[in-house]
Amino acid sequence: MSVLSTHRKSSRHGSPVKLAEEVRSLREQLARTQRRATVGTMAAMVAHEFNNILTPMSNYARLAADGDEEMRDKAIRHALEGSTRAAEICRALLDITKNECQTPQKVSLSGLLDETISAMGRDFSKDGIRLVRKIPARLKVTTKPSELKQVLLNLLLNARVAVMEKGGDKSISVSAERSDDAIILRVADTGVGIAPEIKKRIFEPFFTTHDENGSGLGLAVCKQIIKSMKGRLTVRSQVGKGTVFTVSLPVKTATRRTTRKSLARSA
Repeated sequence: MSVLSTHRKSSRHGSPVKLAEEVRSLREQLARTQRRATVGTMAAMVAHEFNNILTPMSNYARLAADGDEEMRDKAIRHALEGSTRAAEICRALLDITKNECQTPQKVSLSGLLDETISAMGRDFSKDGIRLVRKIPARLKVTTKPSELKQVLLNLLLNARVAVMEKGGDKSISVSAERSDDAIILRVADTGVGIAPEIKKRIFEPFFTTHDENGSGLGLAVCKQIIKSMKGRLTVRSQVGKGTVFTVSLPVKTATRRTTRKSLARSA
């Protein structure tokens, strides 16, 4: 029996509290599924970057093994640099795939962006993409770090696809500012843009324009994550010009308890 049919059967006889708990459970399952699907999307980039790390390490090690003493120090240095970089990528990926035990905490948005980019495993400049960062160093927000990183990761991956499809000037900018009692975070690109008829549906679950390569959960889950933080996720776009996703978060975001109450009201 499928999860959906089981949910329907129990829904006919369940109390409002039980139904709200089931809705919360299903949403958490979707979020976990999307986190893993996102990591799958990044696998090719990470594998390519690992190859870039391992190739020089292997070449220098081979020269050193052949008795070239001049190469020995270089081999050791490249091995240390490469292993450190590989470990950073792995830690960032693991952090994104599991967030169940995290509690809201005050984090630096600039640091959060650094960790998200590390999880992607590949420098934007290697694909001719100019990444512009405009986040004040002291700007912080209270949130579950891995959840906000998941949102950033999806927005950056979408932006990367958009600029690669268009070609020409490939630019992505990530900016943030505090406005009254809210943090405004924007991810903008100079990509292909989104047609109006598609823009109406991009936050719908399972809607995708990436054929078999997309789950259709990325932006839907992102919107739900931001909603659980008492924030908003909006988009504006112009075909052929680019797209801007805007995340608006209260300075103090919702806790798990607050999130459960909001889900119960919406069920």
